[in-house]
Amino acid sequence: MSISIISIYQYISLAPKKVVAIIPEYSGNANEFIYLVTDNLSHWISKVVQITGKATQVNEDGILLNGTIYCQFENKKDIQSIIENQNIVVKGKLVGFDELLMEIKLNQCIIIQ
Repeated sequence: MSISIISIYQYISLAPKKVVAIIPEYSGNANEFIYLVTDNLSHWISKVVQITGKATQVNEDGILLNGTIYCQFENKKDIQSIIENQNIVVKGKLVGFDELLMEIKLNQCIIIQ
């Protein structure tokens, strides 16, 4: 009995997997992904995705891919290597949709390419 309680406690207290270690649910083009998310947002919440797109805006907190997907990075140093209009591949977790800014939000992002 006590072994099963310890096992359950250890399972519950595990740190969540990092995005880098998770196989993405979607890999592909940003424009196609925008269509998929607008068609069924609830399906994509908390899913890890890998998206290819153009960095249309870069600031100190993140980047905007194809004018619609905002990517917030784990490591701010990754942002420094990105320039506007650069094609990049980003992997991150979808956390929602900002209706005010009309942006899909990803966090824990890393640069793949």
